[in-house]
Amino acid sequence: MKIFIDIFIGIWAFILAWIWTTRIEVREGDRARVGEIWLRFPKFILGYLVTFAIILVLGVGAEPQFFAKLRAAMSEANSFRVSFSLMTFFTIGVMTDFRRLWEEGIGRLAAVYLLCCSASSSGSALAISFLFFAGVKPPLAS
Repeated sequence: MKIFIDIFIGIWAFILAWIWTTRIEVREGDRARVGEIWLRFPKFILGYLVTFAIILVLGVGAEPQFFAKLRAAMSEANSFRVSFSLMTFFTIGVMTDFRRLWEEGIGRLAAVYLLCCSASSSGSALAISFLFFAGVKPPLAS
């Protein structure tokens, strides 16, 4: 289930980026090139899709013993998935230039992100977001 959620997040991030650049913040003569899209596309989605396809092909018509072995192997592989996921998001945090975000006018968003990442529960993250964004109207697409 977690893998499907990760795939879903990656696909929606891509779709929202496309909507933002083509409908909301359109700049005359500024179009995203295919190379730029590929560079920014979250490649982990491709890894998840390939893994899903391989397991699907192996699982079609397989004996019940295969599925028991597959569950055990997936349980062992889960530690790698968690480790790589942690490393991925850690590096995103390390590579984020919060000064530049502040200069671009979204320093408040960066501050909320840092506080919510360190918050221990969804309730406290919601409370922090409410404190920062109370009364702020979201941008609307025209």
